[in-house]
Amino acid sequence: MEYFRKIFKESIIIVIISSLMGLVSGTFLASNQGILITFPIIVLILPSLNSLIGDIATVLTSRLTSHLYIGTLPPKIQISERLKKDFLGLLITLFLSLAVLLILGFIVGILTDIEILNPFFIILIVILTISILFSTLFTFLFIGSIFIFKRGRDPNNFLIPFVTSLADFLTPLLLIIFIQIFLLN
Repeated sequence: MEYFRKIFKESIIIVIISSLMGLVSGTFLASNQGILITFPIIVLILPSLNSLIGDIATVLTSRLTSHLYIGTLPPKIQISERLKKDFLGLLITLFLSLAVLLILGFIVGILTDIEILNPFFIILIVILTISILFSTLFTFLFIGSIFIFKRGRDPNNFLIPFVTSLADFLTPLLLIIFIQIFLLN
């Protein structure tokens, strides 16, 4: 029973923060509805993009936590071979998954008569968004995992719910910013 209390105690605050971030994300999307309607393919693939970056971040958090617990990654902020291999492996997985997602998204868009404006710019924006998100989240999760681990807490309990909510907020934010920079000017 003590173990469950520990998990609850470590998780409740971050779950509340994540829920609030979800409300902010939904409000942001609603306030930018006009941009999203202009590019309906983005609306089609956005849930999958959120899921993709959230899933990769969850895998990364679990890997970092496992490495810290079994000792294959020292609890220090320093680049190691293990960290480089995880970064490269997850980056390759991310881009392969992104390629499949984009192909399927465009196929579904074509089959359902969704207007696809500037497909090369859409692909550029999606790749740029995911690349920036992955790099930022990788760094944040690495530092966050070490920080939380050194304090005797389980990084999974804090970082997984937080980073999935953060990704749900940052993905549309960056997409809309890049649409405004590249396509609407």
